[in-house]
Amino acid sequence: MLPSPLRIRRILFKDIFRKGSVFHSKDLSLFVLKDKEAVKASLFSFSASKKVSKIAPKRNKLRRQGYSVVRNFLKEVTPGFLCVFVYKKTAGEASFEDIKTQIEFLLRKAVIRTP
Repeated sequence: MLPSPLRIRRILFKDIFRKGSVFHSKDLSLFVLKDKEAVKASLFSFSASKKVSKIAPKRNKLRRQGYSVVRNFLKEVTPGFLCVFVYKKTAGEASFEDIKTQIEFLLRKAVIRTP
């Protein structure tokens, strides 16, 4: 899990979904918004709805996996962005390696992660 200063609060989700850019992969969507206040680091959040899995522990596992992948890339991420990853219905069957490669792909596609 990421420390709370690096996570986005739910209050900001609506603004990010409305004003941000969207990038898609097979099992994930990434919503990104440039933020002037997040100067020191980029902030991240993961969302898994009941469409992904009706069982809460499976949704929590997906979120924990996402946070662990992002934690590994924190040093390579450009500061100043609000990033919300939303899992799609097909993410319930995806392996950890699939999730990891898709998050890496989306961060590069959104030009948030430097190679």
